Amino acid sequence: MDFTLLIKWLHQKKSITSLEKDILDTWNELQKSPFDRSSAQLQIMQNNAKHPEILAAIKALPTTVIRPFDQVTESDIRYNLGKQLEALAAKAGWPTNG
Repeated sequence: MDFTLLIKWLHQKKSITSLEKDILDTWNELQKSPFDRSSAQLQIMQNNAKHPEILAAIKALPTTVIRPFDQVTESDIRYNLGKQLEALAAKAGWPTNG
């Protein structure tokens, strides 16, 4: 899914909700170059704590493999952040492909 319109719209808003901040923070983690593993893992944990229903939904996906953080790859982390971003956007009322 292309989140460009959503991100542009959120950047233009004068005031954003906590959910919208989570969307922006998750987006920003995915855009970092070089990738910051520690920061990305922290974002995942924060999203999991704030949105347990999203954590449960991602865990239930057939493409999700549950591993301890010390065993996950950068690809695993990006996958999780991407799925979180999709779910956060859907929770905020934005259409998604997933």
